[in-house]
Amino acid sequence: MIFVAVGTQFPFDRLIRVVDEWAAQHEVAGMAQIAGGEYLPQRLQWERFMTTAVFNQHLQAADLIISHAGMGNIITALEHRKPIIVMNRQHALGEHRNDHQLDGLAWMGQLPGVYTASTQDELYALLARRHELQVTPLAADARRQALVDFIDQAIRR
Repeated sequence: MIFVAVGTQFPFDRLIRVVDEWAAQHEVAGMAQIAGGEYLPQRLQWERFMTTAVFNQHLQAADLIISHAGMGNIITALEHRKPIIVMNRQHALGEHRNDHQLDGLAWMGQLPGVYTASTQDELYALLARRHELQVTPLAADARRQALVDFIDQAIRR
């Protein structure tokens, strides 16, 4: 099962639509947290917003997480040892106020277990390899510290 999450601040219809269409074509089950989006998934089950407990329940049941480029979702996926595909919202498409998610995509993709896509084609290529995507197992404290160190180094560049 796949779990798609777009956060709570902005809808991300492009991501939800692309994953929903892919899931229908490949008969894959999934759950989506869609926020205030206009697109309502046809294949994926969905909720607009979830409590933390419900979110974590869906995350635990999933084999793969697909998310907007939000650090909270990335950290949560890695803490639960779930591979995550991150797709950025794009300012030019009216999906965000600026392109800060695109700016962070390159360094996010260097994190073990984090895979990045900017386009539908890139996302579909990763989904074609979904069974190969892995998270490097580390102790929770070591993983958190490694992530903090990595982000600190990326910000200082």
